Amino acid sequence: MSRPVAAQLDPSGSSRTSAVEEMGIEEQVKIAVNVCLQRLQLSEQKEVVFPSSLTSTERIFIHRLAQSLGYVSKSEGKGSNRYLKIRKKEGPETTHSMMKISLCHNSKNVICSFLQRFPVTNKEHTELLLCTERCPSVPMEAGNGRDRNRTSGRLNNGIPQIPLQRVLTEFDSFRSSLPVYEHQEEIVSTVKESRVVLIVGETGSGKTTQIPQFLLDDCHKRGIPVRMFCTQPRQLAAIAVAERVAAERGESVGQTIGYQIRLESRCWLRTILYVPMFSFRVSPKTLVTFCTCGVLLRTLMAGEMTLSTVTHVIVDEIHERDALSDLLLEKLRDTLQNVPTLKLILSSAALDDDLFVRYFGLCPVIQIKGRSFEVKELFLEDILRTTGYRNKDMMKYKKEIQKVMKQQLSLTEWCAHQEGSSRQERQEPSVAACVLQKNNLPDDGQVSGSIFSQNEKDVASLEPWLVEEMDSCISDIFLNKNVDAFAQLFNLITRENVSVDYKHSRTSATPLMVAAGRGFLTQIEQLLSLGANISMKSRLLHITSILETGKLDESHLVQTASTDFCIEDTELLKAYHHSADDEKVDLDLIMHLLYNICQTSEDGAVLIFLPGYDEIVVLRDCILYDDKRFDCSQRFQIFTLHPNMQSSDQKEVLKCPLPGIRKIILSTSVAETSITVSDVAFVIDSGMVREKSFDALNNVTMLRTVWISKTSALQRKGRAGRCRPGICFHLFSRLRFHNMLEYPVPQLLRIPLQELCLYTKLLAPINCTIPEFLSKAPEAPPTLTVKHAVQMLKAIDAMDQWEDLTELGYHLADLPIEPRLGKMVLCAVVLKCLDPILTIACTLAHGEPFVLPTQASHRRAAMLCRKRFTAASFSDHMALLRAFQAWQKACSDGWERVFCEKNFLSQATLETIIGMRTQLLGQLRAIGFVRARGGGDIRDVNLNSENWSVVKAALVAGMYPNVILVDRESHCLRAFKEKKVHFHPTSVLSQTQFKKISPVSGQVAAIQSLPTDWLIYDEMRRAQTSASVRGCTAVTPLTVVLFGGCAKMPNGALEEPAVHKDSAVSDSSDSDMEEHSTAHLAQIKIDEWLSFKLPQQTATLVYQLRQKWYSLLLRRIRAPSKPWTPVDEATLQALVSVLTTEERAAGLQQPSGIGQRPRPVSSEEASRLSPWKTASRFPSSVEAAFADEPTEPERVLRMSSSPVLLQVKGHKDKSVSLATHLGDDQSDHCSLVSTERNGSGSSLSLPPGAKFFMSRPSNTGRYFIMKSSNMRNIEISQQKGIWSTTPNNELKLSCAFLESSVVVLIFSVQGSRNFQGYGRMSSDIGPERCQEWGSTLLGGVFKVEWIRKENLPFHFSQHLLNPWNENKKVQISRDGQVELPPHVNVQTVASVS
Repeated sequence: MSRPVAAQLDPSGSSRTSAVEEMGIEEQVKIAVNVCLQRLQLSEQKEVVFPSSLTSTERIFIHRLAQSLGYVSKSEGKGSNRYLKIRKKEGPETTHSMMKISLCHNSKNVICSFLQRFPVTNKEHTELLLCTERCPSVPMEAGNGRDRNRTSGRLNNGIPQIPLQRVLTEFDSFRSSLPVYEHQEEIVSTVKESRVVLIVGETGSGKTTQIPQFLLDDCHKRGIPVRMFCTQPRQLAAIAVAERVAAERGESVGQTIGYQIRLESRCWLRTILYVPMFSFRVSPKTLVTFCTCGVLLRTLMAGEMTLSTVTHVIVDEIHERDALSDLLLEKLRDTLQNVPTLKLILSSAALDDDLFVRYFGLCPVIQIKGRSFEVKELFLEDILRTTGYRNKDMMKYKKEIQKVMKQQLSLTEWCAHQEGSSRQERQEPSVAACVLQKNNLPDDGQVSGSIFSQNEKDVASLEPWLVEEMDSCISDIFLNKNVDAFAQLFNLITRENVSVDYKHSRTSATPLMVAAGRGFLTQIEQLLSLGANISMKSRLLHITSILETGKLDESHLVQTASTDFCIEDTELLKAYHHSADDEKVDLDLIMHLLYNICQTSEDGAVLIFLPGYDEIVVLRDCILYDDKRFDCSQRFQIFTLHPNMQSSDQKEVLKCPLPGIRKIILSTSVAETSITVSDVAFVIDSGMVREKSFDALNNVTMLRTVWISKTSALQRKGRAGRCRPGICFHLFSRLRFHNMLEYPVPQLLRIPLQELCLYTKLLAPINCTIPEFLSKAPEAPPTLTVKHAVQMLKAIDAMDQWEDLTELGYHLADLPIEPRLGKMVLCAVVLKCLDPILTIACTLAHGEPFVLPTQASHRRAAMLCRKRFTAASFSDHMALLRAFQAWQKACSDGWERVFCEKNFLSQATLETIIGMRTQLLGQLRAIGFVRARGGGDIRDVNLNSENWSVVKAALVAGMYPNVILVDRESHCLRAFKEKKVHFHPTSVLSQTQFKKISPVSGQVAAIQSLPTDWLIYDEMRRAQTSASVRGCTAVTPLTVVLFGGCAKMPNGALEEPAVHKDSAVSDSSDSDMEEHSTAHLAQIKIDEWLSFKLPQQTATLVYQLRQKWYSLLLRRIRAPSKPWTPVDEATLQALVSVLTTEERAAGLQQPSGIGQRPRPVSSEEASRLSPWKTASRFPSSVEAAFADEPTEPERVLRMSSSPVLLQVKGHKDKSVSLATHLGDDQSDHCSLVSTERNGSGSSLSLPPGAKFFMSRPSNTGRYFIMKSSNMRNIEISQQKGIWSTTPNNELKLSCAFLESSVVVLIFSVQGSRNFQGYGRMSSDIGPERCQEWGSTLLGGVFKVEWIRKENLPFHFSQHLLNPWNENKKVQISRDGQVELPPHVNVQTVASVS
């Protein structure tokens, strides 16, 4: 091989560096540290302290591990008192940055006009304050329009019936061959006698399909009515099992056997549309209904008596321990006490029998063995011994060990030789005591530091008699356990200035080593006080001393194997762990092992379990392209199995290959149970799995590579014995296997619990709290996680401060998505932008449709496809939305599969999303938010779906508190409890995926390109030591203030400024360069972290608009079917107008087509268009809205809308049409279109705004500051010699060009802190527009002659002030807003030059 596989996995080498740092750590120490930190994570303990006896390498390992878990690690103390403390984060870890917000003049006018007409009433103000007294809970059946019997997804009512006799089918012979068939009588009789039965059968035994039929057949024989519910963990499994059981009984689905799931099933008519069908196939004759755990839970929310007509409930696959199944088992255990006719059957492939036997009161257990052949197990030490695997680091370590062994041999020989003489040289006890007394050593071993103030003599320079005496004392202590020899030893160290770390001349043994080896504790303390180096002690004693000193019992943390290792295996493992990082997958070892398998056997498929996508892709490329030992690719057939990889491998992998071809399967844990490949003979088990867990303390999802459980290891082993004897290679030691968890961590312990807590309020008795109810689960979740979930539900207004459900909470419980997404959808209904949010919410709930490419070389192409869908919106959510809409268009044109392949999309995921949309929309109709016709119908709730700023408002309302602040100075992102956050590689905002630059430079480029300082995100993940955010969208600060936080806030949420100043600072100035005191600013405090500073008058306007929004939301939530009032309409219109204006001011794009099915971009167009330019092909929806009849707030923006024709004297070839609008600040906003004309010129009639612009002196020309939102526009201008500005600035420039000899434009990119040069305006403004600009809001194009194309930092011109702009610095302006006076413009140009 040209390069090690591990190096290919991480080309940067950073992981390799960390691996080298961890090589010197014993495996037992790693296991003990991991166990300690895992216990800290699951306990109420706030910190753990590690002892002072750690080496520097071990400290680095613990620091890195603690950071990866989101803890704060810090070393305290010095010397022997230096301890390592690990603590959990409490409160915000980031410093409070100055969170400013400014409003455009137009936005202020709109808000003022609206509040003058509809001020905040006392009732609205009161209902938005935090309650001090507990209100009676909202009744379930009355008062809020919610019917308990209308719970979404309930199982249909029915009555037990005697089943019909099954008919003979072609499946009968297959059924009789299943292992479970031999236990039919045992199962039936046990179910008769017991109310709860536990059936454990290996995968493939037939328990899922046969147990319901056994019960049906028995009830038919005895003439007993029966009705069963059978749960499956996944929807597809419920459908597939129902169809299989119905086929085995010779029926069709919907007769005796049926299914019901929450997601609607569909049929596809290629050229027409999707036709939604019912989400169930049941009938009055249905006796066995297969469903998901969620459907049965929702049935139980209507009351336990809903199961009064059910005779049996079968809960299958409970070994997966998903959260819903655990919650279902808890509720079923309580239901059994109230429904005496109900029987419960639990079925599993591999289960913690004792846990569930105890949980259900000593229920009987039936064991069913599967059909499998013998599988031989080989662990890491066996692999190293049998294959002879050695790498360079192992060989180097072996040489070092041989050197140490040689020293130990010399010590043994020397001790044997010196035994007699050392006893003769021993001093008498009285003499030893005298010497010790002369040394003036205190009893506790503490020695004054002044003794060692002078430099110690070099060991090599010691006189021969000193070397002989020190060697004699060390050997006497070690060999004869002579404690009196320490007296002479201390005398030589203190009087003769011999180093306390003196090493024996032949054995390198130090005094501390021999004292520790013989257990002389007092002398150990004295040596440590003299400064003995603790890192030089024996490694065999080091592990136990760490744990004992720190009061950690290693025997309880690290379990040893039942049989002792042989010396050879022990040495091999030591060499391997010192040369490789056993916390990562050793792909080089896998390649070596795979080659040995291919050389020693002729056939048999090889299944390799890997933790994730990166390892799969690297190993696949290495087999096919890099490793010369596998150069004959025709001999191998490589398959990849990963949930997010688009591939046909999942079907092809089940087929047997042609003779002479070896099948190699690279898979994640999905192949443990979900997929069974019968011809697998060899399994290579990396022992790793990429597991997602939730850190409730930091609100971060952790994606970590962790060791699997013993049960998973046995499951992986069992994959090799389906059709023939097999071999399983475990790439971990027996010691590691014995210290693995017995079973996987239940999902209930590692996921956010907001949705389950919401369900709990409907499942638990009235007087039972959420923590109390969840504590009765088979394995109760951590109290901290439950508290965090309840707090999050309070933050989104689903619960009040007494943990009672609010009106919003009851509606969220009805929706089939998690609470925050449910709130997003309901806010979208109120904001009337439902359709885009439906798509985004369903995509986030199910999983994004983008798939990972099977080849590493296609990664960049996949990310470019994703970015092309963003339409320059700086939004991952826009990519999800437009990808779905483009797929819908491709479906109508009949080329959806090709479209998915070219754009790396999953057809199955997109089909699932469209089904979820249909179901979610149906539920919104059922609870009254969407009406069939009239006000509130589907057209009405989509009036603002084309306005992306309004859609983002709904996103903020649902995503909160997932908010990120951009720190442009340090080039990083900051969150509530994270000081430094990065973009996830899959985010379109991450620059590293599209440019070949380093990750650090990519992060800086990504930060600099953002138009705003605020982002929302879907999920924050922590991998290794860094946190990253995915699913990001750039938003304005006003959107965060208006739609973030709770509806009800305390009285102090709006804080008036402590100091009032007469001179107000303009909101519209460039905040990058303004330096002024913030004492005069008011503050709006959203939560513990979000606190915004803004002028008092602006703060009052924003806060009252926020109150009006939440009053509107609460009214619509309380009565969704009630007609809209004029106040409601005006509130929404004001919000839409303000949001649109602020988005435009921030330079954010307004893509069109988001509220409807867009025209897809063809592959030919995609190759020509830049990913950020696709939005320029569509007209602005904001401009289109102006063509309609304006609403009252919009009239404020559109005063004086009639155009005025201006004809300028002396310019016979031009005519200018000016349309004036209300100004942004003191100036007027004008739009200008230049047209060609024939004929003579006429007189010019200028409006007041034009006269104002032309009144400036022109003897030295006119100079304007031109601001651009991005660097791309500057580059286009320099290349093509053109420029385009907003319609607001066209009038200024046109007037200046007509009356002045020269118009100079000084260019600057917003946020760059630089001037990019200057040029001369050389033509008037034309009607055409440039399609390449990064904004669709620009006007016509005019020519520019660039004079200077160099960057100039602002600090070179900070001494220049502009008297025409309140004496502010010349760089403080908006695009074309400020003109420079004659005495300043020359100096500015000179500075730029």
